[in-house]
Amino acid sequence: MARRLPHGPRLLALVALLALPLAAGCGSAGTTATSTSPDPASVAPADAAVYFQATVRPSGAEKAGALAAARKVLRVRDPGAALRGLLDRIGSPGHGSYSRDVEPWLGRRVGGFLLFDGADPRHPNFAVAAAIAGRGAFDAALARMRKEGDERPAGSYRGVAYERDATDSTTFYAAVGDFFLGGTLAGVRAAIDAHAGTSLAGTGRYRDAAGKVPDNALAFVYADPAAILPALAARGRITPAARRTLAAFAGAGPVVASLAASAKRITLDASGGLPAGAVPSGSSAQVSAGQLPGDAWLALATPPLGPLIKAALQGAGVHDTAAAQVRGQLGLDLDKDLLDPLGGLALFARGTSVLDLGGGVLLQLTSASAAQLLATRLEAIAAAGLHVAPQPVTLAGARGFQLAVPQLPQPVVVLARGDRLAAGYGAASARDLLAPRRRFDASPAGKAAIATLGDGYSTSFVLVVPPLAALLRSLDELQVARLSPALPYLAAYRSLAVGTKRDGGRIAVRVVAALR
Repeated sequence: MARRLPHGPRLLALVALLALPLAAGCGSAGTTATSTSPDPASVAPADAAVYFQATVRPSGAEKAGALAAARKVLRVRDPGAALRGLLDRIGSPGHGSYSRDVEPWLGRRVGGFLLFDGADPRHPNFAVAAAIAGRGAFDAALARMRKEGDERPAGSYRGVAYERDATDSTTFYAAVGDFFLGGTLAGVRAAIDAHAGTSLAGTGRYRDAAGKVPDNALAFVYADPAAILPALAARGRITPAARRTLAAFAGAGPVVASLAASAKRITLDASGGLPAGAVPSGSSAQVSAGQLPGDAWLALATPPLGPLIKAALQGAGVHDTAAAQVRGQLGLDLDKDLLDPLGGLALFARGTSVLDLGGGVLLQLTSASAAQLLATRLEAIAAAGLHVAPQPVTLAGARGFQLAVPQLPQPVVVLARGDRLAAGYGAASARDLLAPRRRFDASPAGKAAIATLGDGYSTSFVLVVPPLAALLRSLDELQVARLSPALPYLAAYRSLAVGTKRDGGRIAVRVVAALR
């Protein structure tokens, strides 16, 4: 029988709490938990593939930040009350509720784990552990659930009695130390073993990774590639190259991601080890989001793409096939003419109505000759494939061509200047890609969004929300799309920014949603 997440009211409530840590932290009723509450990692097995934890009863500044963020994002006056109502509705009528049967005893933290222990990797064993802060309230709730028939005795393991969910034969429950557990039978038993012996909390790999989680994090996830990737590889046949790639990542160290919130921003941090050669070196042709036009509401920049694409083709064992296809169809050498000179790609969009929409793509190459060759080939491909005659264009010291596309008010303009190639919707967009009147990192909105990432991060993506919201509002008014229900929620945000940072053999990714 295929396992699935339990649908019993108590465990579903706990899973919902893990998924909504911001709102869960806003509740004020029930037991008050202290910062010394028990660690759910102490009942997770040392070989857990994935471990996740949420602080569902924060306090002090941590709670104030979660409350402020949840009010803005969810647009409710009392996020805690809204969440309690939602969790109460999850429960089956007549079979308990979150407010009555969970909240009175729930402690500060809830955690859970996935375990690939020989089981089908599509259906790993798991358990969720909720800290018990009020033992009397817990005992009373457990007695009610037994009396109402929600749980039935199913056996014992190492002296710990466990019960089966009356509505889901694959879900079991047990009280172990300071925790109430729910999960598969193998998952619950693994938690009991961890409590009695060596747990994830006692391993150096976990302690080192968890030590990188910010103190103000409301939730975090720990994943061990050494436990996950072999299970994935065992699902079926994979190529030798893919197997080598999996083995390299399996030895790169754990991955950890965390979530924090305040009145000003919501921050997601993730970091993980990089195996040697995972990010190939080669091209130095870099682009940045900051060099894009200053009035953009979308700015995106990639690392040099040529080395990445070449490594991917070689790793998949299809490089020679792709090279032959490029030679036959385009008359180009895949490596010499395309991949070796190909650097970073940058993209932007701007405009608050259909009439002033603009945007385009900038390619950085390693030489002017490579940029001109690519422009010439694109012109030939467009003429042959689109059956539209390109028109030559000279603009701001750049040369290229334009295509008048039916149903589009402005032409698509492609320009090459030096070692850069720009393709824009309209001449102004193409020109501004090569020589913006004001850079994105010098504009007030762009500069503020980039600054939210902090020092040392290379900006990969920025979305400035107010002008985007204005565009969506205009589309709604024109009845192009029905967007009015979503627009009030966008009002909570100033920007969304994504950045990366290398630190030795690890890479860190940060996502920041700045709030208004």
